[in-house]
Amino acid sequence: MRKFVKSVAFDFGHTLVREGFVDDRIELMPGVCEVLPQIHLPMAVWANTRTAGEIEVRRLLKLAQIEQCFSGVVTSVDAGSRKPAAEFFYFALTKSNFQKEEVLFVCNQLNTDVLGAEALGIHTAWLSGPEFRSADETMTVDDVKPSFVLAGFAQLLSLLQEVSDGVGPMKP
Repeated sequence: MRKFVKSVAFDFGHTLVREGFVDDRIELMPGVCEVLPQIHLPMAVWANTRTAGEIEVRRLLKLAQIEQCFSGVVTSVDAGSRKPAAEFFYFALTKSNFQKEEVLFVCNQLNTDVLGAEALGIHTAWLSGPEFRSADETMTVDDVKPSFVLAGFAQLLSLLQEVSDGVGPMKP
């Protein structure tokens, strides 16, 4: 397979952290803590937020002890539009300084994340496992096709080995 990925962007809720946390009690999604340190590519968060801007999302990432992994954070509030709107993704790409063909967007929702990114030619890795499902999902893979389907976060490492040069050796 051709090596095309130069950056990895992650959705926030139910991809990196469990949605619905209360009082800053943030729970990482399964595999996040183990996988992120093994990725040696620029990483960003592309969050579909209603009220939180970059500063708030960075604060939450810091509480979750993964903020240092991400060079960029884009939110719907800062972009002025929500996923799946093209404007959100154009804003995110502009902030990242990568071309759409160079980014892999790791996400959990077909109706917002995959639909919007794939419409613009951004490759997606959809987390299909039941623990990554959101209550407001309205589509199936019959409606929209992700570039890649991952059952869980750990499968991201082997995918990145195929499509990039940015995964380090597996750690014990």
